[in-house]
Amino acid sequence: MEEGARGWRRYEGWVRGIHVTPTPSSSNIPPMPFSVRRLKEPPKHRFPWKRTTLWGLTFARPLLGWYQAWKRRQQQEHETMLLKRVLFILIAVLFALFLIAGTAKALVGLKSLGMRTLINVTGGELPHDDTGYTNILLFGQGDSSHDGKDLTDTIMVASIDPTKTQSVVVVSLPRDLYFLATDKMGKGRINSLYRDYKGYLRGKGMETAEASKEAMREVALELGKTLGIPMHGAIKVDFEGFVDAVDILGGIDVTVPEDIVDTEYPDENYGFETFSLGSGPQHLDGATALKYARSRHSSSDFSRSARQQQIIVAMAEKAKAEKLHRDVGAITELLRVLAEHVETTFTVRELIALGGVADSIDRSRVVSMQLSDRNGLYDTVPEAGGLLYAPPRNLFAGASVLLPLSIPEYPVTWKQIQTLARLLFPMRSIYLSNPQVSILNAGAKPGSARALSNEFIRYGFTVDHIANANALPDQETSWIAEKSATEQTPEAAFFADLLKLPMQASTELTSEELRTVTIVLGKDYKYRPVQDLLE
Repeated sequence: MEEGARGWRRYEGWVRGIHVTPTPSSSNIPPMPFSVRRLKEPPKHRFPWKRTTLWGLTFARPLLGWYQAWKRRQQQEHETMLLKRVLFILIAVLFALFLIAGTAKALVGLKSLGMRTLINVTGGELPHDDTGYTNILLFGQGDSSHDGKDLTDTIMVASIDPTKTQSVVVVSLPRDLYFLATDKMGKGRINSLYRDYKGYLRGKGMETAEASKEAMREVALELGKTLGIPMHGAIKVDFEGFVDAVDILGGIDVTVPEDIVDTEYPDENYGFETFSLGSGPQHLDGATALKYARSRHSSSDFSRSARQQQIIVAMAEKAKAEKLHRDVGAITELLRVLAEHVETTFTVRELIALGGVADSIDRSRVVSMQLSDRNGLYDTVPEAGGLLYAPPRNLFAGASVLLPLSIPEYPVTWKQIQTLARLLFPMRSIYLSNPQVSILNAGAKPGSARALSNEFIRYGFTVDHIANANALPDQETSWIAEKSATEQTPEAAFFADLLKLPMQASTELTSEELRTVTIVLGKDYKYRPVQDLLE
């Protein structure tokens, strides 16, 4: 018994050593060597957060990618809109420049002469190419308080045709467009080429004014060589010049088509302010006119472009109504604007001749296009001028740059942009008529109509119908539809020549399928980029 008691005590101590909790006991019941514990209750049903989170992330990843792409697109749109929204400023100040050139001699005894007589007496010959076009490089920059002084964040090429079409073609170049090499200015983004070369010339001892003009000439020369067109001069203006020009006119009168409430109009402190303007007749001073034309957050690009054209027309009408060319005081003020806010490589005689050219231009006949990276390769639909792409930033020390799309991909060439210049400038009459294009697949490889449509859109043509030609059987050959056996439009003839396709009449096409230009793709069609079509 004694041995048994000692064994029991050893066992009890071993159990206690591993912290087994004894069961409740009374004084008459010795402690038991084990405890009785309630079995764990079945776990309650819990929401599978971990599994659901992983599932959600799996499906959310594409949405996140879409959102990030959307944010990048919004940022890019903000940058490109910065360029687009000052287009009218350059044209308006250019108009003021023409007016100055045409009336400056009034200050030295010719004030009794009319503008046409003045131009004939004092003007020289305006430089032009073999087609009669005068090509001008337009720079736009902020005022002296603008961050990044001498960066030309607006760069446009304006090609003026004063005789055949009385029109102007304007192509805007984004500030991030990158030149891998230039003749004299090294490499870099286009908005810094003027600043850097001007600084280089200043470092060589050239005076500031002459260094500025020489830098403008060099950028114009390089850009003309890149586009494949001659550049005849350059003009650089800033925002203050436009505001002053409108104020010198005594303001302008416009009819605002709809209320404007823009809560994100950029202020002068890198922030935003609210700009509002009611619909109906309004008299605008320079500062308000600038906001009226630049505002974009309360309306579309189309309505803003209409407002810009409206302001230019209003300036011209006000100058004519007020007989500004006879107002020596106004001329003096405009000369001050010219001296303080406008630089040009043109001579005075050329400017006077340019004034005569401007007088013959139909201001409603302006074709504008913006080079961008909306190329359709990653977006659903391309946009006019979408001939650029954004390479990986790590190839350019983290900088955001744009390069021209190239076919083949390497090496980088400007062939597609040069092709656009070959179409847009000499074939401007086609762009001015803005033909509606229909592309029908009638036996071609699937996707051919879409591929050709994307290509035409990139080059600025309007393709508003893409479909299978349901009413037609498969065609052995491709052709361009004529509206009738006796009617052949210039636009249809242009596309027939471009695609090397015959024209023929068809009574089987429906009114829904027919447009100004209707292209039928048959079994023989093989897609070729536009750059190869012009070879």
